[in-house]
Amino acid sequence: MRPLPKAIFFDLDGTLIDSAADLTVAVDQMLIELNLPVAGFDRVSGWIGNGAQKLIERALIFAQPDLSTSQALVEYTQARTVFDRVYGACCQKAKGLYPGAEELLAYCSMQQIPLALITNKPEAFTRLILNGLALTSKFKVIVGGDTLPERKPSALPLRYAADKMKVNPADCWMIGDSMSDVAAAKNAGCTSVAVSYGYNHGRPVAEELPDLLCDSLNEVQQLMSQPLKQGAALEG
Repeated sequence: MRPLPKAIFFDLDGTLIDSAADLTVAVDQMLIELNLPVAGFDRVSGWIGNGAQKLIERALIFAQPDLSTSQALVEYTQARTVFDRVYGACCQKAKGLYPGAEELLAYCSMQQIPLALITNKPEAFTRLILNGLALTSKFKVIVGGDTLPERKPSALPLRYAADKMKVNPADCWMIGDSMSDVAAAKNAGCTSVAVSYGYNHGRPVAEELPDLLCDSLNEVQQLMSQPLKQGAALEG
């Protein structure tokens, strides 16, 4: 059998939850209040994955492509206030757990595998979402994009979580949907497990060459419980 990881680190957006709809509402309402054209679901979905600041910057650049650096700073401050207000309300009613998420979390609990939630989303929003979904207690460590001085693709959040759980990063899995997740895992020496259905800026996550690739969280659970063929990886 494949050795079970000593701990698993989960990404949030595009891995455990489909947050694109809520983020689109927040981004478009922000743009409306700034008297700018809305971006829409398809564009916002392609901007997810690098934290709220980058998401807002991408929205402002889309709406005002000629914006100067100094203007962007002023615009960002105002835009962030609006975004935080609107998205904060959305977070408290978050839905959209991907199929297999609850089952995989329950399986990990049954196997006594400690879990961490490592996301580039601000920690306050992350905790609102987890509280709303009654998932906070599932994770021994929660790391947001503003919890530490560095965020994914830096190895720091993963090493921090490993240290908190007293495990070697080499014995851990990082499950995510984007280049940031795969790169963070590689930088920390973890096994990178990518899910193919999430947000990777319009590129197949397979191009990031994760150690393991799955099409669903159900496949991740199957992968943990099946014998490993020599040199094999489950491909989506």
